[in-house]
Amino acid sequence: MVMNRNFWRSMIAVCVLSVIGFAQTTNLLKNGGFESGKPSLYTAEAGASGATLTWAEDQKHSGTRSLKIVKAATTGSARWVSSNNVRYWVDNVSKGVDIKIGAFVKTSGVNTAPANADAKWQVKFAFYDTNSVIIGAPVALDVDQSVATKDWYADTNAVASVILPKDAYKVLISAEAGANATGTVWFDDFIFVGRGGAWAGQNWNGFVDADSAWQYWIAPNGGNDGASFFTGSGVTVEQAHSGTSSLKIAAPVGRATGELVWFTETVPVVGGKSYVVSAWVRTSDIKKDSVFNASSQLGFTATFHSKLFADRGGWNEIGGADYRFTLKDASTDWTQYFWVVTVPADAKAISVRARTWPLWTGTSYWDDFTVNGIETAPLSVREQPGVVSAQLPSQYSLEQNYPNPFNPTTNIVYSLVNNGSVKLEVYNIVGQKISTVVDGVQNAGTYTARWNGTDVTGRQVSSGIYFYRLSTGAFVATKKMMFMK
Repeated sequence: MVMNRNFWRSMIAVCVLSVIGFAQTTNLLKNGGFESGKPSLYTAEAGASGATLTWAEDQKHSGTRSLKIVKAATTGSARWVSSNNVRYWVDNVSKGVDIKIGAFVKTSGVNTAPANADAKWQVKFAFYDTNSVIIGAPVALDVDQSVATKDWYADTNAVASVILPKDAYKVLISAEAGANATGTVWFDDFIFVGRGGAWAGQNWNGFVDADSAWQYWIAPNGGNDGASFFTGSGVTVEQAHSGTSSLKIAAPVGRATGELVWFTETVPVVGGKSYVVSAWVRTSDIKKDSVFNASSQLGFTATFHSKLFADRGGWNEIGGADYRFTLKDASTDWTQYFWVVTVPADAKAISVRARTWPLWTGTSYWDDFTVNGIETAPLSVREQPGVVSAQLPSQYSLEQNYPNPFNPTTNIVYSLVNNGSVKLEVYNIVGQKISTVVDGVQNAGTYTARWNGTDVTGRQVSSGIYFYRLSTGAFVATKKMMFMK
């Protein structure tokens, strides 16, 4: 039931409603929309004039991006260099292990037969001990410059050439153009793996497909050996819910069993408090049994930590929880999924994962991640009698419903600046649409819609938190409300 707000106000006497509502705090996550344009862990350093360094989409070995250097002149060096690649739950690289290092490289028009180091293109690995003192000299691998142009190949070190005499707690990886090197080179899928099955440690963002403030673990070996069961996964401009980019997770039919987990950096939370985890997801080519088989699903994981992550400070995980989506169709348009988690009393931080379980197959895009605290606060709605100005709204808005909590009906007020299509929909706590309150074309103005607490079948909903979402061609907003029997 929808009526113009002027009519509504003329029909009621003075009414003051003091209710308890729920408001969300500011999104805690950094770069929840994958819009930084910068790869996680890697920084561009251009000492040469005329050198251009990009997180490139035009060429990639397995994922969605590569590190690209274009250098036209012999006027200085240029490089992509990582911050510490020893991070999170693996805090060191063990001594005594024969480590295979390298990267996949593609060249175009590079200078050939370099006479010295300044004319070379190289990949370098530098190892540091617990006091941040370098262990030996950086290990340099020369890019093949026997020909000017060469397609993707693996540039790796020789057997037994890297065996550390002591544990390393810091590893810096760089892709470099010497001062006199010229041409274009793409670097991707950095390799860091123990030979003979020995564990060498974890090389984070080896595929350089993670956006700033994000990271991943990818089967079969976390990406350490340059191999992936999820080719084509990473930050992409193929689809976006907002902005220009999203996170793509692609799992082809026939792949070996394994997971791809994307996770955020830790953010601070308050122990015992509830938070809403949310993201927009678009899917295609989904296996139908994802509805029934817990090993073939997508979802969220929340991990709780005893303190915020600090480089070399450990992951400090003290627990976690999973939430699996219900995927009823092989393909879905952008859908917002909500999940309310309560943080353990002893937790100080949270990280969130975009999760694929081991047998999941299909293509998914993820965007606009949020983690918001739920605050309880008094809300007031005041209706005054008499004439209301007929002036049209100056901005779109969606107001807090009233009464709230409610039983059995509640009112939702919204304002439209222009004429056009309008949808007002209600979702449950797991992101499933349960009712469409408004769906049609409306003139500019302020309206009040009434929801009677029933789903699309006419059945009364259960007590709990619900979300109502207003969408027009120019405006989208979502708020919470509580139904109490």
